Amino acid sequence: MRARLGIATAFASFNGPAQNTRAARPACRQPRRLNVSAPQARVRLLLIRHGESEWNLAQRFTGWADVDLTPRGVLQMQEAGRAIRRSGLVVDRVFSFVLVRCVRSVDVLLLAAECPSTPRTADWRLNERHYGALTGSSKAEAIARYGVDQVQAWRRSYHAVPPPWTQDDVGWVAMDPPMEPPCAGLEPLPLAESLAQTVLWVTALWQERIEPSLASTQTVAVVGHGNSLRALVMQLEKLGEEAVSCLEIANGEMRAYEPGAGRELHLQCIWQPSVVAPISKIL
Repeated sequence: MRARLGIATAFASFNGPAQNTRAARPACRQPRRLNVSAPQARVRLLLIRHGESEWNLAQRFTGWADVDLTPRGVLQMQEAGRAIRRSGLVVDRVFSFVLVRCVRSVDVLLLAAECPSTPRTADWRLNERHYGALTGSSKAEAIARYGVDQVQAWRRSYHAVPPPWTQDDVGWVAMDPPMEPPCAGLEPLPLAESLAQTVLWVTALWQERIEPSLASTQTVAVVGHGNSLRALVMQLEKLGEEAVSCLEIANGEMRAYEPGAGRELHLQCIWQPSVVAPISKIL
């Protein structure tokens, strides 16, 4: 399978505090409507991971490779959109990246939510973490090449950087044309990234563009990748390095936040689709 390396490119309310631990995940597997017992305007921010991609299904390190959604990924985003619609929420603005798995996820989500004309903002800083030479490899292939301890460190360490990619490593991953929209501040292009570096990009985007858009009473959705959303959750939920390294966000998962004191946002609920993908072995 070739992929482009894309840089251009039943009513149940949530009960009790949302959990971030993997041990709590089975209890969250059933689809839930967003909790709108409070006024609808209270839900200000939705963080939504794109639907399952072809390489999520194959359990391959994807990073900047541009691969499409699976049929299950499409169903996940349809479910999320319908949950938004049934809750009475209206998405006023969407932030995402331009990799095809994000673009299609936004298309499907907004159509199912019955707000297809919602303004969109694409920004390279919401891109997935760059996995360097691991791109396209399965976990087993990476372990055979680098060893289990090293691969585990790259997967779970906050600061560890995978080996940089070269044409020899990922020459079979076809390259996109020059970047569009312009990726200001991304020169030269990174060859691999740690989670800590991803956090830097996403935090800057949050401060410059996303947080200011929350100044009104609008509801903003961020449709992103597993690691870019983990970076946002780290900031919003004040997670430490160890906690965010263990955090998993499922394909199609939606986290809803409501305003608190000052400029704080509080996690209201975690919604997951009923069409569940296997838990990733590569994050």
